Amino acid sequence: MYHTCPLEGIKVLDFTQVLSGPFGTMLLGDLGAEIIKVEPPITGDSTRGSGPPFQQGESAYFFCVNRNKKSICVDLKKKEGVEVIRRIVARGCDVVAESFRPGVMDRLGLGYKEMKKIKGDLIYSSLSAFGNKGPYRDRPGFELIVQGLTGLVSITTEPGGEPAKIQPQIVDLGSGMFQAFSILAALYHKQRTGQGQRVETSLLESTIAIMANLVGIYFMTGEVPMGLGTRNPQLMPSQAFKTRDSYMLTVIGGVQLWARFCKALGKPEWITDENLSKNLYRVEYRYEVEKMIEEVTTTKTTEEWIEIFEEHQVPVSPINTIEEMFEDPQVKSLDMVVTINHSKAGKIKLLSPPWKLSETPGGVKLPPPVLGEHTTQVLKEKGFSLEEIESLKRKGVIFGQ
Repeated sequence: MYHTCPLEGIKVLDFTQVLSGPFGTMLLGDLGAEIIKVEPPITGDSTRGSGPPFQQGESAYFFCVNRNKKSICVDLKKKEGVEVIRRIVARGCDVVAESFRPGVMDRLGLGYKEMKKIKGDLIYSSLSAFGNKGPYRDRPGFELIVQGLTGLVSITTEPGGEPAKIQPQIVDLGSGMFQAFSILAALYHKQRTGQGQRVETSLLESTIAIMANLVGIYFMTGEVPMGLGTRNPQLMPSQAFKTRDSYMLTVIGGVQLWARFCKALGKPEWITDENLSKNLYRVEYRYEVEKMIEEVTTTKTTEEWIEIFEEHQVPVSPINTIEEMFEDPQVKSLDMVVTINHSKAGKIKLLSPPWKLSETPGGVKLPPPVLGEHTTQVLKEKGFSLEEIESLKRKGVIFGQ
């Protein structure tokens, strides 16, 4: 049976760089959209030079968010380069995605108002650091800065400990997901009405949205969640506990799980204890209860506790390294890793999309592109003659193959 991709036929002109925007457009590419990545000459996307590690001069940082894309290299500082982009949009483009500071695309003559004149039903998506208004509008924004600004660092840092960020780039990746999500919503609206629109989000707004449960605590009580480490501010136990040789993680929600947890620890008397049996009490006196639990958990190794907990059907996990994660039998069963040939780096490993669609599966079709790998191909498809393409190359307007 022939399988299509859900976004087959959708064309996205992608000006995003670094991590957040490229992650969002990659998700669209995984769903079958044609992603034409526009990069500056010589350096390309700045992550191409970010490392180590590199494989044959190609960056792992760039690889991680740029599969299923074609690369064209255009100098937008030249008027002819801007005209190349305008012609591409006019010849068929459903979405423009960009992640520059507000106003940059307008100054280039490639802002929403100008692009809409060229293609009236265009969806124009902008992802900025702090939004299109307010006193921080023109500031540069980075993952760590936004984690600090939104309170994430204060929440993750252990009491009295040195500041600790969330290491996965949750600000960037979450923002990219929101960008992709909002583009999909705009595409659905366009399908129903024929109407394009501007779509905007920011690192700051997206991160605040991800903090929904923590913000909910503050809204209702005025209390400020801080210094939680692995702890859940609304559930106890739900955290890491010391064992004889390392740590283990467990989450206990509800009366039945609490009973199984107590039996696994060999503390059946805690099940009906007037105080300990109530989650409200355990949360309020979390450090005292934590000490009581660790007096038990430190008597056995993590491996021993995992066996006991699994026998009692209590949620439990070791704290794996990334290497150990990929050796986990459950992870192996989900086919999360794909090996694909790259034109310069040879065989490379990439993550697969984290979804399964039975009729329109999508997936990894193209490796991350070499800088300018598709310049000639894309321009030919957009109606540029070979003579025009060679002339633009000689003038230093476009670069690549």
